[in-house]
Amino acid sequence: MSLNDTPGQRLGVHVAEPGTPDHDAMLLLDMTSPEHAERPAGGEAAPRRQS
Repeated sequence: MSLNDTPGQRLGVHVAEPGTPDHDAMLLLDMTSPEHAERPAGGEAAPRRQS
């Protein structure tokens, strides 16, 4: 998806079936994000704060 007023940048969305190696890899990649520290113990993403 091209984004208006952001030359050269695109937004990509990736999904994987739970329980597959691809899903496991995506979870590991997600753990590297700074927002990972804000997640509750259950692992579900915390609701995003509106700015």
